[in-house]
Amino acid sequence: MTRPRRGAARELELPLRTGRLLLREFEPADLPALSRIVGDARVREHAPGESRALAAARSASAGTGRRRSTTARHFELAIVSKRGAKLIGACDIAFVGPRTADIGYLLAPRHWGYGYGTEVARALVEFGFEQLGARRLTAIVAVDNERSRRVLANAGFQWEGLMRRHVRVAGRSWDCHLYVIERDRGTPG
Repeated sequence: MTRPRRGAARELELPLRTGRLLLREFEPADLPALSRIVGDARVREHAPGESRALAAARSASAGTGRRRSTTARHFELAIVSKRGAKLIGACDIAFVGPRTADIGYLLAPRHWGYGYGTEVARALVEFGFEQLGARRLTAIVAVDNERSRRVLANAGFQWEGLMRRHVRVAGRSWDCHLYVIERDRGTPG
């Protein structure tokens, strides 16, 4: 397969598929389920602030969503269980610098602990490196979010540093860990 020249736009291969999940662009019907997930206090404990995924779902609901090429800088995707075709969360990948992108994900609490987060993180790593041409991927995790720290380690990310008071929302500050995976270290298997 010939890679397009640098900077050339091409269609992305979406949706992303894992063994049990489909990561696709948001559809109008996703907004109510995603609003419930984002509104859950257990989710907000680890994902403070306004969700970019919720904004993407609102755009889809309003009919303003669109297919994107590799020149896009942000990708917000619905996480859908192949079994039952239900929305169970959201994920994103956003460029934060030249050839560097940050990933994020959130799942409905009833789906925690089943390996879905690791499937999502691995799919985003492959998408970021193979389709978007990123060289470095990062993820920022609240220090007390042990589950997400394990997800990132299982997906091949390595701890790089502690960021004191990195996130501040509604008068509260969160210390966060920075995790990184670089393309030359290989993608997780």
